[in-house]
Amino acid sequence: MRIAPLPGVLQKLQDDLQMTDEKFADYIETSRASLWRAKLPTNDSRFSLGQDVMTKILTKFPNKKFEELFFLIQVSQECYKGDSEKGAS
Repeated sequence: MRIAPLPGVLQKLQDDLQMTDEKFADYIETSRASLWRAKLPTNDSRFSLGQDVMTKILTKFPNKKFEELFFLIQVSQECYKGDSEKGAS
């Protein structure tokens, strides 16, 4: 399982603070590239949310609960199924 921001939640936080991507990235103390990757849909291969970025978001918004900002996503196990089926032949 992986953790991802709830859809639109980062943009809403940013909009509430009336900040550009650059200012918001500076505010949460991360790079614009990391912010951009965290805002992508989870099915986009470029999506990424490091633990450091997640921690920074939680630190900057202490009034928000984890579940108000993030959710768990299931990671596909297809690659493992294929490997085990090869060994069964």
